[in-house]
Amino acid sequence: MRTKEMRIATLTLIAMFVAIMVIVPAAVGQENDFSTEKEYGELFLNIMGESKELISPIPLNNLNGELEAVSFSMKNGGYIIINVNDLSVPEFSLEGKSPFSDSDKTYAYNGPLAYMEDKQGELFQIGMRNAVDKAVTPEYVYAVVSVDKDKKLADLKALNNRMSRRSIGSGSLDDSLRTWEDDNIFCGPIAAGITLIYFDDQHDDDFVDSSNENQGDLLSLIINDGYIPNQGTDTSTVKNGLNDYLDDRNLDDYSADSRYSFSFSDLKSLINSDKPVIVDTDNHPTYEEHWIIAHGYVELINYKYMIVNNGWGGNNVNVAVDGYIDDMVYID
Repeated sequence: MRTKEMRIATLTLIAMFVAIMVIVPAAVGQENDFSTEKEYGELFLNIMGESKELISPIPLNNLNGELEAVSFSMKNGGYIIINVNDLSVPEFSLEGKSPFSDSDKTYAYNGPLAYMEDKQGELFQIGMRNAVDKAVTPEYVYAVVSVDKDKKLADLKALNNRMSRRSIGSGSLDDSLRTWEDDNIFCGPIAAGITLIYFDDQHDDDFVDSSNENQGDLLSLIINDGYIPNQGTDTSTVKNGLNDYLDDRNLDDYSADSRYSFSFSDLKSLINSDKPVIVDTDNHPTYEEHWIIAHGYVELINYKYMIVNNGWGGNNVNVAVDGYIDDMVYID
């Protein structure tokens, strides 16, 4: 009798254990279905005047291996990254493809333009020039303190209901930038070349000789004629190289200038004058110094964004203006 009772008790425990095993994944799945982030992101875009359906959420860890953000694709093109702790939006693109596209992979995100794949505990940078080596873990880790997400979502809903004008504030160049990239050429000459060809296309066709109005010849000229070397470059090197180029082209009405600290108001003024801005990410937590080219801006709620060409062939990425943005070089 005792054996039969023990058998029944054992079977009961097994049944309870199996039930728990079935229930737990469903509960975890519901917890991480990112429905709050999805609703916030769609409202965020709606306030911009963009009616977008967010699909295919992909979780993104921080460099500590903790869930930090989620990347959504936009139906019919585009993507948005939303932090799961405070619903902030560090970057988005209304037309570009998400750098995180494979749901079977494990990804890490360390802030705007800092994309990594976790391969069995080793981090590899993705989406950037020569991103083939194991990433060195930086001292900075993109990790945001949690807030009351329900309240933040409710506040955004209230704002959305109050607004009669969807567009908050934005500006962009009159035309698109070239999306030049070359794994053998550093970002300084590429940023300068993209800027010069834009001025040639939009402002003065004396900026670039007709024989050099292509990626290969113009970048070769910039490097081989000693304007900007094919190596890591600082702000004065890029500015002085552009000024030497302008002098040699007898473009006396133009000059290159720089700022050694980022100014969103100056960037807006230049963009509104149809002038791209070369921006240094000198303090970026992942790839440190890199030149990107700003060609637009967006002010939305409490966010400020640059719309950038990343110099690696990517364009039209809205990145939140944060502490990693540093110097500016521009032609005026």
